[in-house]
Amino acid sequence: MEIRIESKKGPIVEGVEQARVGIQERLQQQPEEWLQTLRENPGDFADLEQRVHRAFQQMADQMVAALLAQATRSADFTQTAKKK
Repeated sequence: MEIRIESKKGPIVEGVEQARVGIQERLQQQPEEWLQTLRENPGDFADLEQRVHRAFQQMADQMVAALLAQATRSADFTQTAKKK
């Protein structure tokens, strides 16, 4: 099964390692951006909180897509899914 993220023409998800690397890159970059935003605009804390929650939700979605992509590569998965 071909799994894509963001849209039908988005990048193909290869597997868990690809997602892990992408998530790790985001986790190295975004906290510094969030901290800078909070320092510059402390009154926007509620908006920042929502942005942080959305970012983690997106990372969770990426990992789930990666798990599905990796699991469905196997013919055994397809056969098991047809039985259910």
